[in-house]
Amino acid sequence: MKYHTFLNPLLIGLLLLIAPFFFLGGPGYHSPRSFQSFWDLGHIFYFFLLSCWLCRTLRGRFAQLSPLRLFVCIVTAVFLFGLLVEILQNFTSGRSPDMFDVLRNLQGCLIAFAFFIRPPLLNRPWQQQAFRAMVLILLAIALWPLTRSLIDEHLAARQFPMLADFETPFELDRWVNRPQLREETQRVRHGQKSVRVQLSTAKYSGISLFHFPGDWRSFRTLRYSVYNPQDGGLVLNCRINDTHHKAHGQEFSDRFNQQFILQQGWNDLIIPLDKVKNALKGRTMDMEHIEGFGLFVVQQARPMEIYLDYVYLSE
Repeated sequence: MKYHTFLNPLLIGLLLLIAPFFFLGGPGYHSPRSFQSFWDLGHIFYFFLLSCWLCRTLRGRFAQLSPLRLFVCIVTAVFLFGLLVEILQNFTSGRSPDMFDVLRNLQGCLIAFAFFIRPPLLNRPWQQQAFRAMVLILLAIALWPLTRSLIDEHLAARQFPMLADFETPFELDRWVNRPQLREETQRVRHGQKSVRVQLSTAKYSGISLFHFPGDWRSFRTLRYSVYNPQDGGLVLNCRINDTHHKAHGQEFSDRFNQQFILQQGWNDLIIPLDKVKNALKGRTMDMEHIEGFGLFVVQQARPMEIYLDYVYLSE
């Protein structure tokens, strides 16, 4: 009896405690992928709690509701409330509405009905087991981004000072503009794989490495290999910035910039990190907190591709 007496206040307290995090805090642009994925799972947990509370409230007031009608009422409420949250986020925190979050909300509702709400939605045992199996499969799909991120973050920490060699699963997720990248096995500088980078005719076209260990203090050079299948003379721009770059207005002079002239074939490029450290105007690069490494071309006359391999730091 005491359990049931305190359950409703506990659910209400948790719902009120968690609700502000829809509009406050959360992962930033450069946050670890695992944190971003974990934060997204909060939708499932919150709307699981909300579904349990709605069930207890509706049953207390409308005892005659059948399990099916109860299900329809709660799913509708979860969908509409989740949609409202996404709209309000757009106005209060500048976040764009995300329909995947709405689907996660509904997933939390399904978990509540599959395992915690009694009597069960489906009468026959085999139907209930099939429903639970379906919900568990959906939950496994929702957990996969977090699992994948944790695996690659562990691999990145073990591989360091190798930043990218494209030999391990999920490594392409370390890069922004992921659709421009494709694993390649024919043109390889090191190991078994490289990556083909598709470049467009946009004013700036390229890729950026965002997710990597950022403490570069113990190293002297950054090295990477680029294959140019075109005739020689392609200008490739490199940029490096630390975590303070945004606070300094992301100015061109507040990051390291260097151009390389790529000849046809493989080009093994070297950047002295002392040069990176002292490249900024008015301050020194924080080599303990490097945040971004990017490669790009400027206003090409036609689409083209280059190949990237073996990005690493050396002492």
